[in-house]
Amino acid sequence: MQGIEQRLAAIKEKVGNLLQENLRLKEEVQSLTQTLEERERTIEIQKNTIGGLTERNKMIKLAKNLSLSGSDSFDVKIKINELVREIDRCIDLLNE
Repeated sequence: MQGIEQRLAAIKEKVGNLLQENLRLKEEVQSLTQTLEERERTIEIQKNTIGGLTERNKMIKLAKNLSLSGSDSFDVKIKINELVREIDRCIDLLNE
């Protein structure tokens, strides 16, 4: 009889330990999921920033090329308007 009680107590202790470990693992999964979501948001923000900076860089390079080419200001305004329209189209595509 004593042996059965000891085994039962050992089983109860193991079940309790497993339940505690299960709870700890659930909390860890929740924490890791939250961290992953935060990092995904950060990545998305960085992608948008990179896209904006890339476009800005293109505009600066184009402006530099236009100023060096000796074109008149009317042609420059037309080119800038075209680029602005292209950027607007890209923004519309991103918003969809």
